[in-house]
Amino acid sequence: MSEIRIARRQLLQGTLALGGLAALGGLAGCSNEGRGDAGSQAENSTVTLPTYIPYAGFTADLPGENGVSDTMLSYPADPQPITDGPPGDGQDVSAFALTNNPVPPAMDQNAFWQELNERLGFTLSVSLVPSGDYTDRFQTTVAGDRLPDLFTFWPKGIPGLPSLLHERATDLTELLSGDAIEKYPFLASIPTESWKSSVYGGRIYGIPIARGAQSSVVLYGRYDLLEEQGIDPAAQSWDDMYSMFAELSSTNTWALANVPLQIIRQSFGLPNGWSVDGDTWVSANEDERQLDALEAGRRLVADGLVHPDTTSADNQQRQAWTIAGTTRFVEDTFSAWPAFANLSGDQAVDLNVILPPLAEGGGMAPIWRAAPTHNLTGISLRSADRAEALLDVLNYLAAPFGSSEHLFKNYGLEGVHHTLVDGDPVLNDKGKSETQLALRYLAEGPWVTYMPGRPDVAQSLYDVQTEAVPTAISNPSSTLFSETESRKGPQIGSALSDLEVDILQGRKPVSAWTDAVATWKKDGGDAMRDEFAEAFAASAEG
Repeated sequence: MSEIRIARRQLLQGTLALGGLAALGGLAGCSNEGRGDAGSQAENSTVTLPTYIPYAGFTADLPGENGVSDTMLSYPADPQPITDGPPGDGQDVSAFALTNNPVPPAMDQNAFWQELNERLGFTLSVSLVPSGDYTDRFQTTVAGDRLPDLFTFWPKGIPGLPSLLHERATDLTELLSGDAIEKYPFLASIPTESWKSSVYGGRIYGIPIARGAQSSVVLYGRYDLLEEQGIDPAAQSWDDMYSMFAELSSTNTWALANVPLQIIRQSFGLPNGWSVDGDTWVSANEDERQLDALEAGRRLVADGLVHPDTTSADNQQRQAWTIAGTTRFVEDTFSAWPAFANLSGDQAVDLNVILPPLAEGGGMAPIWRAAPTHNLTGISLRSADRAEALLDVLNYLAAPFGSSEHLFKNYGLEGVHHTLVDGDPVLNDKGKSETQLALRYLAEGPWVTYMPGRPDVAQSLYDVQTEAVPTAISNPSSTLFSETESRKGPQIGSALSDLEVDILQGRKPVSAWTDAVATWKKDGGDAMRDEFAEAFAASAEG
């Protein structure tokens, strides 16, 4: 069993700048009209979102507040079923879903998949696509009119999304709006903030997968290796951080698996995406502190403190470098701990979260809170006549923590996919492989922090989140829709991202950022600003 641990660090104290966080109280999910024109941003403020009904049968060991996830130190004893028989209408169901894991064995070689179908009472066919390829594959599937019964999609980044959903997805408004959600009690436990991202053109088109703080980016460090070198990670400024990274790097080891640019930007006080002052919206791209952050990142690369293969490696490779000790730090999300645990195997690894100091010193910098919705699941318009049955299937897959449905969905069969260790279901190699059907991206209740057999990890994550999440800065556009962002955002954003890499690698000067942002604004950034401001104002009026 893994000995991975995420210990609570001694956090820096001081006054935290809340930035745009205070402006988020009145946000509502907004979009444009479904035919691809700008439409009325006010439409979305009139839709009644599903009534929020927390599942009463679950009690957390460590209840979360102010955005912190509920946490369990052990799995509840004797899980019982909480559904009445198989869901759906007995007909087979097909799904197209994103995944961040290796593709599992095929159905005829997968005991978990076969047992899942037995419990569902029908065959669930899932076509899995790696998240990095998903947008292209999704658009190809839509263009070929091949969307299956269920499909996952991101709330942003897909060109013309409102039009696409209007033409290819089932309108779920009447089935889910207000108290209608009571028919699907596990979907009703999804927080309202996540449902705001499901509204396009004044209609509800998807089931949200709520993540929120769990997708927030932090810096993980190998504190056991730091301790061996007598290094205290409690840096008081960015200069302290740099000095620590420099001391940790040598010929065959590097301080960093990647350039922690989000962490650097947090340290330098940059807003999360956009800042809002009254009715004035300003992109973080325009902030002069971007130049300071980029210079800090460029210096890390130039001085050999970042693994030289980072630009050609994927996230799993960077995680593996850190677990192996080749690198000491890696930028990743709170939700990455299962991946670290899987990679560490039986190796004893002391992996901790370090929160960024303010660049000039004086306390801890607030982190950036991730969007409340990771992705959504829609129902194909071809399957509209089965919408209620398919929602029943999604409700089943969203069964809450502690139920036998949840236990099987996540950990499979005892003795086949997991072993009980002091009552906790610990996945074996077969379980880690066969259960990766992306079911958590099809339907999922509120996130619960839990690490089978490792209550110290769960406690540590709860502790660090309790310190960092309540003061985290949200992106005010996270639940708003901009047609320009949908159609042009990926293209103009990629131009900035490419330049960012060139700057970090020393191929372009930091000063090139200013002209590139001016081009970004002209090519769509200013239009995005105006559309977000309009959507924000409409949500406040609604």
